[in-house]
Amino acid sequence: MQSSSGSIDNNENSLFSFADDTEYNTQSETVKSHILLSVEDDEDYQNSLILALDGLQVQEQHVTVLTANSAADAAAILAARDDIGVILLDVVMENDDAGLLLVNTIRNVIGNDRVRVVLLTGQPGMAPREDVMKEYDIDEYWNKVDLTEEKLRSLVSSNFRSFISLHELYIAKRGLQMIVEASRSITSKQEINEFTHTVLEEVSKVIGIPESGGIVCAYQPDNSALTQCPIVAAIGSLDEVKANSLGCFVKQYSNELNNNELMQAINRALAQKEHQFIDGWSILCFSTADIDDQHYLVIVRAPRLPLSSDIALLKVFSENIANGFTNLALLNKLSSLAYFDNPFHIPNRNWMIRELRTMTHSERDHSILILLDIQNFSETEITLGREYTNTLMTALLCNLRQLFPRVHSLALTGGDSFALLFHKGDRPSVSQLYDISEQPLTLNGLEHNLMLNICVIDLASMHNLPPERLLPIAEMALATECAQGESIHFLEADFPQQVEARYNLLSELHQAITEQQGLELAFQPKVDMQTGQAVGLEALIRWQKPNGNQIPPSDFIPLAEASGLMSKVDTLVMEKTFEAAITLQNENVFVPISFNVTCSDITNKAFIQTLKERINQGHVPANMIEIELTESQAMEDYREVNPILEGLLQMGIKVNIDDFGTGYSSLAHITNLAASTLKVDRSFVNQLTGEDPDAAIAVCDMVRRLGHRFNFELIAEGVETEAQKQRLLESGFLVGQGYYFARPMFLNECIQWLKSNSDV
Repeated sequence: MQSSSGSIDNNENSLFSFADDTEYNTQSETVKSHILLSVEDDEDYQNSLILALDGLQVQEQHVTVLTANSAADAAAILAARDDIGVILLDVVMENDDAGLLLVNTIRNVIGNDRVRVVLLTGQPGMAPREDVMKEYDIDEYWNKVDLTEEKLRSLVSSNFRSFISLHELYIAKRGLQMIVEASRSITSKQEINEFTHTVLEEVSKVIGIPESGGIVCAYQPDNSALTQCPIVAAIGSLDEVKANSLGCFVKQYSNELNNNELMQAINRALAQKEHQFIDGWSILCFSTADIDDQHYLVIVRAPRLPLSSDIALLKVFSENIANGFTNLALLNKLSSLAYFDNPFHIPNRNWMIRELRTMTHSERDHSILILLDIQNFSETEITLGREYTNTLMTALLCNLRQLFPRVHSLALTGGDSFALLFHKGDRPSVSQLYDISEQPLTLNGLEHNLMLNICVIDLASMHNLPPERLLPIAEMALATECAQGESIHFLEADFPQQVEARYNLLSELHQAITEQQGLELAFQPKVDMQTGQAVGLEALIRWQKPNGNQIPPSDFIPLAEASGLMSKVDTLVMEKTFEAAITLQNENVFVPISFNVTCSDITNKAFIQTLKERINQGHVPANMIEIELTESQAMEDYREVNPILEGLLQMGIKVNIDDFGTGYSSLAHITNLAASTLKVDRSFVNQLTGEDPDAAIAVCDMVRRLGHRFNFELIAEGVETEAQKQRLLESGFLVGQGYYFARPMFLNECIQWLKSNSDV
């Protein structure tokens, strides 16, 4: 992250695992600082925002600014931090709807409805519709040119004040859940005073009453005097004053401390029916006319004034005293608030976690948990609206109940996911799971083909996993399998250990990147198959840990991609490629070096600017540097990527399209594709000597004809045998790359290989 003063957070890591620990204290509700996230791909504008907000305070707390250069980076930060209060979000970044997709992730995937979102744009025509603003709970929309420093500071302050209010309600709701948990453990108690006393103790824990403090709750029937106001419950130090009435309590406490001010405040509260606050004491007055036509006083002894969320909890407590805790009126009311917070009136994620937590060892042995996740839900919601997806979810819920009438528990665990708990004897068969993984739903006469991803967990194999981790672990497994194209996954018992191992590896990778230790380039030659001489090199990242262990790219590259570290890896590769090119020139070896980039790199202005700066420095000619982009990456956002690639070609940097032939979208743009070289995918080269060589030859011939027709150079990847080499030569390919010619080599070894296989 960028920083301009002591109030700005200085953290360059967008990876969530290593974010700074600026947290809310859930007891005192104080914050070290207010956290603002600026999501902006214009570095200059990002810096101007930081400067404009320098020194800003809201309610006597500094505003700390975190920055993200893309929606993907922002999502990684938001997934791990719940202390971000305001987001300033550029509407258009990686693509035209990147901003709205991020908002959808915040509201529906992460489930954060407290953070305030302010959309910014430099393109007036990109303003979202009013219904979209409401749908995604977007708080404000501003054109950047209209947002002066004064307006910026004002809107940030007002949005933080809104966030603080919402956060207080969030804390109160978490408090409600804690009270429900405590209440369920004591529902067998029949004595109302004991039950009330226990629940009030739980309330005191939630709102942070110290041991030296306490709470007294009393009610006033028919405007009675103090001596006729019975005490319902007392806890903490105030319970030591054994009194049956409020009058007796005040008399004993006032005599003990000579505290006439306390008595005066209590009398004012009873007379005016309003809260009163004096040093160290809060006297809260609640009217329950709609329940029992009485008034309740809650006297709190604590060093700080109660927050609005604290008062809300005490109000709920008071309102339910008259109905009698023995009939669980409070429990039922709180359960509804804590565990049924969705439009479908079914239990939520917290409820499912509670069910898992309260299961016995034997019950877990005989239970199956199934997670269902709707594919492409966010895109559907953005395209068709939340009302439509709510209808879709309702129809799916109806189907699930019909298909699985013997399901033990069913809960909504996310914006687009359900969890179902079965006894093993009632579990659905594999064929039933495949049936529901793809099902048509008819909505308003139109058919919607719904695709589901499914994860099945045998709880008997997960005894070592705390209930709170079962759902996140299952969701990780589901996301992993979805990325690999699998719709149904059976969670293996060792998956949690795999997750922990990946997390540890990720931490080590982050350290290796930060310290630039252990990450080096190996170089694989591209060879003229007729002469055997190298015509180029491809730079490939390799990682050796301090203990000497080599970590395969197949292990750490997916981790880097998933965690937002890939741009740092690619930048490191680019820098080391230029260093290697200089070394080769000093050794009088002149072959171009290519390195791999992603679509995110190409659309990252900072990355492209660094590449251009290295060329403009003049140490390495442009024709000595090439970039490699996979076919799918090149086509991911063709309209944005292609012009940037054209600019690189004009500078003299060659562009290689890797894995060509595995997709088809590029054929529509082949005449205008900004590339110099097509690399036919190794899968087709392998098949040249496989079971169906004719099909592979046909693909290679097609690529050759396209290359010749549109003046592309051609390279065949993955050449491993003499037979494959000969087939390729017969098909018109002249340049090959693969183990048949040379494996990837570190620089010193590569230089020796190049000199022995050239005329140098």
